[in-house]
Amino acid sequence: MVRRGIWIAPLLLAALGIGVVVAVSMADAGTAQRPEPATPDSPLLAEVAEQIALPARTWTASGTHTAQGYTSEAARTLSVEGMKADCDNINLNKKLAADFRSDVFGPGMKGFFYKCQRVGQGLNKYWFTISSANHAQIDTLCDPHTKYPIVYDAPHHTYWLDKPFTCTSRVDPS
Repeated sequence: MVRRGIWIAPLLLAALGIGVVVAVSMADAGTAQRPEPATPDSPLLAEVAEQIALPARTWTASGTHTAQGYTSEAARTLSVEGMKADCDNINLNKKLAADFRSDVFGPGMKGFFYKCQRVGQGLNKYWFTISSANHAQIDTLCDPHTKYPIVYDAPHHTYWLDKPFTCTSRVDPS
């Protein structure tokens, strides 16, 4: 799902894998200072972490979620072409969101989407790893009652309605 703040970096993300968001530890979400960047051993991962301002100490959640794409904001007609294009794009290029769904969570969520599968008529399933220095953001992400407003994806000319995220793994700071 190409949402606000998502960058496509095919070769980079293929090599990156989940490693970017596994820099786990604690950070004070209430501070006004920019968090200390993560410094992975790999120069590639270190550069990515610096470019997306990945905090050195984060909470991380992984799992799956589903979403439906529509042809208009009214969410009445499925955008079959847009949903297929988005799945194909994620499976080919992977997607990194430097500020994932700030309209819901506020600033600072880092998302990585690495697999997509059509799981029914009008439903895509996505595999994700998302990280934040703010523990409350991860709690909100993993809360099955969190509601997501519809969001427009210009590259696929599709309006997306995200369903709740199912967090199958959560890593707290150590």
